[in-house]
Amino acid sequence: MRLPTQYGTQNRRDQDAMTPMIDVVFQLLIFFVVASTGQVAEAFLPTELSAGGTVTAPVDPMEREPWADEVWVELIFDENEAKTLADLNGTLYEDLTVLTGVLRQLAEVSRESPVILDIGGDVPLGDVILVYDVCRAAGFDSVNFAADPSNGE
Repeated sequence: MRLPTQYGTQNRRDQDAMTPMIDVVFQLLIFFVVASTGQVAEAFLPTELSAGGTVTAPVDPMEREPWADEVWVELIFDENEAKTLADLNGTLYEDLTVLTGVLRQLAEVSRESPVILDIGGDVPLGDVILVYDVCRAAGFDSVNFAADPSNGE
């Protein structure tokens, strides 16, 4: 008379228990591979932003020696008119389409002039992106955002 062995049945049960776990691991692997390929490349706003750990000494704007060909664009939201105004090196533009034409003309003269965008707190994001895109499309080599050093951490 032949007795059944526990070794053969135990080994078979271990293999049966591993099969679903292997399936789950492969499904997770496939999920993460597929999910990682759908990421959007971060090249839409190619502006260099300072790292969070850097510390700079505050510079008084009156003591700063501005470049002769610096282009300062200050965007201000006028609540009375409910529209964005732009101040380009001291000249006020009430229409952003006129500002875009002036920026294109400035870029034709001097593309290496740095553009500094000083954005008011309540300016709509669409207007900020419009002016930024115009500066990049015009071909300016450097488009930067002004930051208030007192707001930094």
